[in-house]
Amino acid sequence: MSEKSKNYPLIPEEERKCIWMTTGFITYKLCDRNYRCEICPFEQAIKNGESGEGDFQDPEEDGTEGSPNGDPSAWINGSIFYHPDHCWVKVENPEKVRIGIDDLLTQLITHVQVVILPQVGSFTSEGEYCAHIIQEDYILPVISPLSGSVQTVNPRLIKEPELITADPRGDGWLITIKPNHLESDLKNLLFGRKALSWHRREEKEIIARTDLMLKHNPAAVGPTMQDGGVRIGCLQDRLNIANSKQRAKILDSSIARPKKFKRSLSKSTG
Repeated sequence: MSEKSKNYPLIPEEERKCIWMTTGFITYKLCDRNYRCEICPFEQAIKNGESGEGDFQDPEEDGTEGSPNGDPSAWINGSIFYHPDHCWVKVENPEKVRIGIDDLLTQLITHVQVVILPQVGSFTSEGEYCAHIIQEDYILPVISPLSGSVQTVNPRLIKEPELITADPRGDGWLITIKPNHLESDLKNLLFGRKALSWHRREEKEIIARTDLMLKHNPAAVGPTMQDGGVRIGCLQDRLNIANSKQRAKILDSSIARPKKFKRSLSKSTG
């Protein structure tokens, strides 16, 4: 083969970089796919999440009722994956992901007393409980969004459990794990437009449940409109009216039961 017919890369090997690494979406600087983006699980997950599938064409999805500062996107971090049971996942490197709870959950939580975290080295399965948040009137189980071994737990939550609601995406993180099936587990998570669309729908559902509960307890609501509707705007306004036991009921309806519990329940009732 002549020199002219040989194919040479336009970019030297030592200068090749992943677009998601250079943008800061992925914080580690390794690529085991030889920069073949078409077979990269992050590329696929990100592209699927950004496709939107027309999620934002619905005029009812554009608005802003119930959303903080009229913009639900303020709560969605573009470099984080989200689980439908209200956890977020930050991939720090192929063998380390950080996990915490989302803002919808933190708005429902009150009077945090203790945060119970798993032991370092223990194994947690996707869809099972990985932590518990002890409140005055309710024990909130946290569903693990991924399967893997617990590497670290947040030591600050021992003395400062309130961080879990004060700074859920920062100092209030829960655990880091070494994932067993990162690629397959990521496919079950939400990202980008899909995460934002899900957040809007979930927030509306929580608002609807809260309104129904407050309607059945008018003494706690105070002044209402002529049609009986509550004169309040966003989710937080409604929750400020609800007491801790009412919030606990809303929490209970917002968190799924773990897979093992579902299987045992179906056997006992079948």
